[in-house]
Amino acid sequence: MSATKLTKWSLAAGLLAVLATTAQAQAFKSQYMVIDLSGGPNATKYPVSYETNPPDLDFDTCRTKELWLRLIPAGTFMMGSPDNELGRGKNEDLHQVTLTQPFYIGVFQVTQRQYELVMGTNPSQHKGSTRPVENVSYDMLRGSKKGKQWPKNNDVDDTSFFGVLRAKTGLLADLPTEAQWEYACRAGTVTALNSGKNLTHRENCPNMAEVGRYAPNQDGKGGYSEHTKVGMYKPNAWGLYDMHGNVWEFCLDWPIGNLGTAPVTDPKGAVSGSKPVVRGGGWWKSPIGIEMGRSARRHWLSPSNQPHENRGFRTVVLPGTVQVKPVTPAATPTETAALGEAEDALAETCAEFKAIWDVYTTNAEKITAEFQPKLDALQQQYGKALETLKGTVQRRGDLEKTKAVVTEIERFEETKTLPPEPDKDAITEIKTLQANAIRPFATLEKDRLARMTTLTRRYGQALEQLQAELVRTGKLEEATAVKEARERAKRSEG
Repeated sequence: MSATKLTKWSLAAGLLAVLATTAQAQAFKSQYMVIDLSGGPNATKYPVSYETNPPDLDFDTCRTKELWLRLIPAGTFMMGSPDNELGRGKNEDLHQVTLTQPFYIGVFQVTQRQYELVMGTNPSQHKGSTRPVENVSYDMLRGSKKGKQWPKNNDVDDTSFFGVLRAKTGLLADLPTEAQWEYACRAGTVTALNSGKNLTHRENCPNMAEVGRYAPNQDGKGGYSEHTKVGMYKPNAWGLYDMHGNVWEFCLDWPIGNLGTAPVTDPKGAVSGSKPVVRGGGWWKSPIGIEMGRSARRHWLSPSNQPHENRGFRTVVLPGTVQVKPVTPAATPTETAALGEAEDALAETCAEFKAIWDVYTTNAEKITAEFQPKLDALQQQYGKALETLKGTVQRRGDLEKTKAVVTEIERFEETKTLPPEPDKDAITEIKTLQANAIRPFATLEKDRLARMTTLTRRYGQALEQLQAELVRTGKLEEATAVKEARERAKRSEG
């Protein structure tokens, strides 16, 4: 290969590597990962996107066609429970655990519809598309061969749930380790429950009833008895639902009976075993489900190949990918010459694509820069209006309205966001103030979205022209890469 061709290839490869690395870094900084399962079991690929806002619980898409995961930062916490915790088990030694890598974990337990879209079947005994999948086993999720080699490696059987999910996303999807599960469950708390509260009773506890479904609290939430629709109870500080109750959740580890009190880093459980750890407790029939549902409760009972109507799971995605790099045979002289021509074409295509990308990002940044000061001004106006209203109702001596205004001021100071749609039961003056604040914000946001949509459409049209030119000149591989970029642009526009 000539020095000129090598230089061109290095520039092109370097450009692609920088773009890919930047995209991965930006993605991993996003608070939520979303895996689109809508293609079902026959899809060849499940698209992956990233969001900064949590899922909208008013729509069940996040419980069915999309698998939402929340980014959990690396950190140190106290695993286990203190000696005086009500319901404490003998194997909950309190000790310091450090997790050195961040990870994504499911906002919800995997639902029956999500499992069905991946595997094509629903094994659950108590049916309901938005309820957690159950009657699954560790072997069904990871496999009975390669999938049982943890912690020697993290391989899974190709036909298992995580084998299929890995193949169609390129992500290292798996069960959480026991330490990851408890760290994510606690979300900074040190109490029995992730709400910051402890149990008040071993058989019927209002604090437990706030955060999860267990045997005694058949309260009708979600419309089901037994386990119920995911996301119906209070989430923890990281926005994770049903970490207490509903169904037990499989962990990756084989159990260690005594965890000890010494500090550990990235623990992986026992070197082998036959009964995987489960966490979180469940709905199943027994009043001791309350103490079973504590953050620190550890349990293992069923062999890895035995499903149960009270066993489900939650997905974790770890840093990195599971893609295998093929071994490339030595090229013939003819292939080397063809490769040189392809490298020249790729370098040229990269340059054209980067030029289009630069125009797109520059204009997007301009729109954002123009939009932000207007939003800041609206927020300042709303904050001043709240303070004025507070003074007015205080002078009137209206305690109820004063309390309501103070509550809204506290919400605004904490979130720095304009109010949601006014509540129909809100006090008239606050409701009017909120409506007046929302109106200009909605107009501003509509204008911004319209301009971004136009920009994205133009970006897509430029890519379409580039793709057509590549096809015309016979550069089919490059045309395919540009086509994928066009499809991403269309999804953004939609």
